[in-house]
Amino acid sequence: MLHRSDIFCIGNALVDVFARDEGFHLSSRHGITLPVQHLEIEKLKTLLSELPEYAAVSGGGTANVAKIAGFLGVKTLFKGSVGNDHFGQLFEKNLSEAGVSLILKKSSAPTGMCLYLDDGKGNTRIAASPSASIELLESDVSEEALKNAALVLIDGFILHRPGLVQHALGLAAKNEIPAAIDLSSPDIAADYAAEILDYTKQDLIIFMNEDEAEAFYSGLCKTGSDDLISFFQSITEGKNFPIIAVKLGSKGAKIIAGGNTYCAETQAIVPIESTGAGDAFCAAFLCAWLGKKPLNECAALGNRAARIILEVPGTQTKKKDFINLFV
Repeated sequence: MLHRSDIFCIGNALVDVFARDEGFHLSSRHGITLPVQHLEIEKLKTLLSELPEYAAVSGGGTANVAKIAGFLGVKTLFKGSVGNDHFGQLFEKNLSEAGVSLILKKSSAPTGMCLYLDDGKGNTRIAASPSASIELLESDVSEEALKNAALVLIDGFILHRPGLVQHALGLAAKNEIPAAIDLSSPDIAADYAAEILDYTKQDLIIFMNEDEAEAFYSGLCKTGSDDLISFFQSITEGKNFPIIAVKLGSKGAKIIAGGNTYCAETQAIVPIESTGAGDAFCAAFLCAWLGKKPLNECAALGNRAARIILEVPGTQTKKKDFINLFV
C-alpha cells in the first residue's frame, strides 16, 4: 500500500558530474564547444573515462527538490526512470539517504547524465544526455500513487512530453491536488508559454528565474519587460492560484499571488557552483507553503536554502546543513 506523500515529484532522473578540464582541451577534443549542449550518452561515458577524477551526485530538477525536501523532513516521493547501472544505483542511494521514497522505472539505457566541466578559470561547459530519463511514460504515473500527495511537482524539462504532463496534471486536478512546475530554462519558458498559461486554469504554482520570466512573457507575444510584473498580477488577481515565484538570484525573489507582489531579499554570496540552487529554493518554498507559512516567509526560506547549495557543487549536501533552516 502506498503511503501519503507531501510532495509527489515527477521528472528526469539524472546524475550530475563535476570535473576540471583545464583550458577545455578534453572538451574540445570531444566536440563540447558550446556553453550548453547535448551529446550521445556513449560519448559522454567515453569522455568520463578519460577524466582523472570527478564528483558525481544525483541530479535533475525535481529530484533535487525531492532530496532537499527530504532533508527538511517532508515526506517526498520521486517518480523517474534510470538505467540498471552504477549511476542509477548512485541516484537511488542519494535520494534514499535523504529520506525520499522512490518509484523508479529501470531502463536498459544508461542513466542520464549532466556533465559540468570547469576550465580552471571559473568558466563552465555543460554536456547533457537525458538517456534513460526520457523513457518515463504517462502510463508509468498511476493515480494510486499520485492521489496520496498534498502537491504534485513537475520538472519543466518534461514539458516537451505533453502526454505525460497533461496526464499528471489531469490526475492532480481530478483529485483536487495543487500542482507546481519549475520552468527550468528560458527556451522552455518561451516555447511552452501558451501551454503553461493554460495550465493555470487549475491550482498551480509556477517557479521561474528572471530570464525564464522574461522568456515566458515574450513567448506570449508580450513586449516590454517593465510590464511583466503587472501582467503576472493580472493573471493572479482575485484568485488563490496561480502563485508565481520569480527567483532573482542575489536580488532575492518576488512572489505574485492574488494580484499582489511579495518581496524577499537575500544575502548575496560568491557561489562555489550554482547548480541546484533554484531547486533548493523550490524545495524550501514548497515545504513552507505546505506548512501554511506566509508567502514572503516561504520565499525568504527558499533564499536561505539556495544559499546553502551555492556553497557546494550540485546538491552535495547533508541533512545537517538544513537542520536550522526553519528555526
